[in-house]
Amino acid sequence: MMNEAITLDIIQDHGIMIYTLLGVIGSLIVWKIVSGYLQDLERRSARYPVIMGIASGNPEYKCTQEEALAYAEKAKNIESVRGILGRIYENSKIGSRYFCIPDFTPAQGEASGESKFFGEEGRFEVPIEKRLAMFKRKAIPLVSEVCEKAISSSGVDVKDIEKLIVVSSTGFIGPGLDCELIKRLGLRKSADRSLIGFMGCAAAMNGFRVAMDYVRCHPGKHALVVCVELSSVHTTFEDNINDAILHAIFGDGCAAAVIGSMRVDEMPAGTLAIVDDAALLMEGTEDGITLSVNENGISCTLSKYLPTYISKNIGSYVDGWLSRHGLEKKDVDFWGVHPGGRRIIEEARNGLGLRDDQVSKSWDILREYGNMLSPSVMFILERILLEQKEMVGRGEEGHKTGLAFSFSPGVGVEGIMLRQVC
Repeated sequence: MMNEAITLDIIQDHGIMIYTLLGVIGSLIVWKIVSGYLQDLERRSARYPVIMGIASGNPEYKCTQEEALAYAEKAKNIESVRGILGRIYENSKIGSRYFCIPDFTPAQGEASGESKFFGEEGRFEVPIEKRLAMFKRKAIPLVSEVCEKAISSSGVDVKDIEKLIVVSSTGFIGPGLDCELIKRLGLRKSADRSLIGFMGCAAAMNGFRVAMDYVRCHPGKHALVVCVELSSVHTTFEDNINDAILHAIFGDGCAAAVIGSMRVDEMPAGTLAIVDDAALLMEGTEDGITLSVNENGISCTLSKYLPTYISKNIGSYVDGWLSRHGLEKKDVDFWGVHPGGRRIIEEARNGLGLRDDQVSKSWDILREYGNMLSPSVMFILERILLEQKEMVGRGEEGHKTGLAFSFSPGVGVEGIMLRQVC
């Protein structure tokens, strides 16, 4: 009887232990289910900045590289570089560019009836105040048209755009383009305004960062980012290789984007949200890109070491960025590399170990438009987003992850990461 009692006690004790264990396991299962549900709910209710609409545009005068070279060769007092201009222009890999003044395309200028901006043939001594006045006259209708297209493509009511970011390194005026856009577009007069200047080719990314911060903090409101650069009004043709390169690669352009924020559960299939941004000021590269305001215009100096600075630093910049998201370069579906010039694309590609086809859109924009400074990367993003829309429309998954970045004085690199999060 005693042995039977002991056995019964053991069974009861084990039963209690098993019951308790089952209770613990059940609680863990329930908690895991609840925790997973809460995490999924949190993920789906998270808000991300999204490019709601984007558009680009250029001034009216399209100039082939052959026409641009012919014009450059007529410049006075450039004897030390005149003999190598042909090689510089040919090696640029640029087919055409757009300019806001008719001087580079005399036949088009005559057809339009517009007078040449520069006076005596082959001379470019124009005070900066006249250059900036021309910038204003040409920029206002261009930015207005491009912004209208971006807003129309976004489907956003103009009254819901309460943040305006205007970006330019080639035009400094006040009252500025922000005031003109508020009047012309019908934006609220209470709209918050930010002006970004002298950040060079990377300035669009700075504009995006300001817009992203705004829409995160103001759900339901939208930001409009517009970049406009009219380098042609600052033409000088001085007798040095740097100036020859500048006028062989830079063109005029404008791009605008409407930025909003959306919850994951609101996003249409295939939406590419802006999930992160990253910047790096490369050490020891201060001479790489410098901008200056002179009595005879705004100018830029590019170091011969700039391509090397990019190739040495771009890999660690991207690798560190991707690692924060548990990603590697093989996970990136598209690369929006700033089309700053042939060597810029080549060395960014080499530094990242990419194939030429992976930077094909950068080559396309460079060939068709040259380096337009800040709008350039937005021209690439416009094509990527159109491609994404077409792929999703065909029932395909589309791009999952992509990076877009540009370079600023310093030398700095600034970029955004786009991903499908739904």
